[in-house]
Amino acid sequence: MAAIEFWLATSTAFAQPGTRIDEALQNIGSLVRTGKIGYATIWDGNKYVQCRRMPDRALRCEAAGTSMQPSLKNVLTGDRLTRLSTLGWALDPAFGNYAQTFSADTPTGRVAEQILQALTEAYGADTTNLEIKTDWVADIACPPRNGPSQNLAGLVNDAPSMRQTSLRACSYTPDSGTPQTAKSSAELIAIYGATTTAEIQRLRINAGRNVYVSFNAGIGYVQCMPETPPTAMYCEAQSAESWPALTTILTDERVARLRTAGYAEPGRAPNYSKSYPLDKFSDAAIANELLTILHEVYGYTGATKLKILTE
Repeated sequence: MAAIEFWLATSTAFAQPGTRIDEALQNIGSLVRTGKIGYATIWDGNKYVQCRRMPDRALRCEAAGTSMQPSLKNVLTGDRLTRLSTLGWALDPAFGNYAQTFSADTPTGRVAEQILQALTEAYGADTTNLEIKTDWVADIACPPRNGPSQNLAGLVNDAPSMRQTSLRACSYTPDSGTPQTAKSSAELIAIYGATTTAEIQRLRINAGRNVYVSFNAGIGYVQCMPETPPTAMYCEAQSAESWPALTTILTDERVARLRTAGYAEPGRAPNYSKSYPLDKFSDAAIANELLTILHEVYGYTGATKLKILTE
């Protein structure tokens, strides 16, 4: 018996990371427990990906974000966030994690490769230190998650040791009582990306109504509303024509960045303007570009809280 246990331990330890991830994904799909959902978790430190089977057998995976784990801002730099997006991961505003859904017919081996690629290329995870586990958690709408700033924050987990600090909610909004400063557009997206994405999503869902949102940085604003018929999101960036005080902020170099982003000169409107076709831009992509404009064009760093105005 001891020899069998030793063989199992050594064979698992020396298995390639992709093979181990594949086995964990197969495990949560084949082992069914009444009233519970299987989760496969792959992590290195606080860099993690966690997957579960959906009712249609698709695999939905979440990768760690910065909303609940601010320390990851040092990991998810601008280039790595771009790489994560290129690999198919999109910001989920509910908890600030990055999510991707793999169809039911996608082989688990291929999903394992995608997970491994995200962890290594976007998070810089050390494959020699990867830990992998499977757990079964009560099948409820909003299962408990590790609380903000805890180890593996945002992870679905009902372990007794984490219950005292668990987050039991369907979404999470960071405490914004104290403004957070951002040195880059990527850091600004980490702070306000989830909220901005949710506001753009609200406009899209309510496109048939008279709805809008304005993100006011105090030194300029961007604002959006759905175009009707709802095929695009129309957005404006404030110009010096509408507020002369911006003359010293909107230098030729900064205005050039607006043009590069596809914004038209004032004329049709008193501000710079752009239409985002909804079949080409996701809610997160629009939100990220708006926040990038606030940072790179208007110099907004988050030193004062972003003011969000709606109808």
